[in-house]
Amino acid sequence: MHHNSKHAVDVTPVTGGSALFGGCDAQSLAAQFGTPLLVIDEVRLRSAMRAFREAFVHPRWRASVAYAGKALLLQAIAKIAHEESLSIDVCSAGELQTALRAGVPAQRCIFHGCFKTDDELDLAVQSGIGYIVVDHRAEIDAVALRASRFGGRCDILLRVNPGIAAQTRGAIQTGAPDSKFGFAIDDGQALAAVAAAANSPALRLAGIHAHIGSQIFDVDSYAREIVRLTDFAKAVHRSLAVTFDVMNIGGGLAVADSPGTQAPDAKQWAQTIFGAFEECFADLNLAKPQLCVEPGRALIASAGTTLYRIGVRKRLPDGTVALIVDGGMSDNPRPALYEADYAVTLPARARLPADGTYKIFGRHCEADRLFRDVALPGPLPGDVLAVHGTGAYTYSMASNYNRFSRPAVVIAAAGRARLIARREPLEHVLDLDIEPDAAREARTAAVLK
Repeated sequence: MHHNSKHAVDVTPVTGGSALFGGCDAQSLAAQFGTPLLVIDEVRLRSAMRAFREAFVHPRWRASVAYAGKALLLQAIAKIAHEESLSIDVCSAGELQTALRAGVPAQRCIFHGCFKTDDELDLAVQSGIGYIVVDHRAEIDAVALRASRFGGRCDILLRVNPGIAAQTRGAIQTGAPDSKFGFAIDDGQALAAVAAAANSPALRLAGIHAHIGSQIFDVDSYAREIVRLTDFAKAVHRSLAVTFDVMNIGGGLAVADSPGTQAPDAKQWAQTIFGAFEECFADLNLAKPQLCVEPGRALIASAGTTLYRIGVRKRLPDGTVALIVDGGMSDNPRPALYEADYAVTLPARARLPADGTYKIFGRHCEADRLFRDVALPGPLPGDVLAVHGTGAYTYSMASNYNRFSRPAVVIAAAGRARLIARREPLEHVLDLDIEPDAAREARTAAVLK
């Protein structure tokens, strides 16, 4: 493991049964770096990446794994994904620049997005991006124009909408008939897009991409997606004599987001995908494409733990006991958005039996209820609370609501923790304000009188 000594500290484990995170004690981490704090277990993250990479090795198919950076993309995370031989899926200039600054070659990046700005397309094409995933008709011409301007051909994938409503929350379905993403197969948009892209001398149409949603527990949804995509590939070959070298089926594999739930693992997902492609291509007189998948949450969620400090313990009018922590929806909006659930523990007393159940709230000026009916062993103000499985879509969706600062992030391994994102200084938030003009303010005040 490579550590920058300027931001790395040894965190001595505390005896007495305290839970450890990357070999580091929660109380020591909180004392060293403050709370709220997102802790990424480096060994767990690398192990997940290797498990997915190994699951997608097959004797009859070429397959690759890309890390969906939107789940959590910091330079240190991008560097680890690259070291583990994963490519990076980005969907903004900020994400692409993060990967590039981490030393990831642009050729190892895939640029997504339903509305890429002119500046983003310029950056993607000029940097030599691996693939641009084209999402709408005007973007075909926009990418072709830039490829010609910058003196080369650009490799693209067309995002198609297979019209599949995956069994997940509506807010995270992305392949249903009413989705904003991609070219619809059913109404002919996708076929027309293939014709336009294939006829452009500035573009190389490498293949197609689809993504049907997030938190998908039923892997048969992917088999249905593959049937739709291979039927489309057959129609394209028949109508246009065009074949696809790449078929990217996206990501979205679920993780167990609450105690007691079971989610499919990398091997189950890979077996379903390979099995569906074997069946669909058995009678097709087409060359086998390279397959690509793009997990994000499934790679990093379980590697992350958020540490809070309990500030308030109080009894509510209904008799339940509430705990209020020093973070909330600004560092983890998912409970408010999706009623997401997580395992919650008191690391210092991890082996003690619970003395009751508690409702846990954040300290924002909203209901900001994080977790209900959590069994804990005598939590008190000042205790460090651990929320497990928060590696995905917490820091990446963090906000400055109530003018809170975004939390710090550390990566931990073998009892050593390294800062990979500093806690946002309040001065940075305040410095975005434009100071009022004194004369204008005086005139406004006089009018209001």
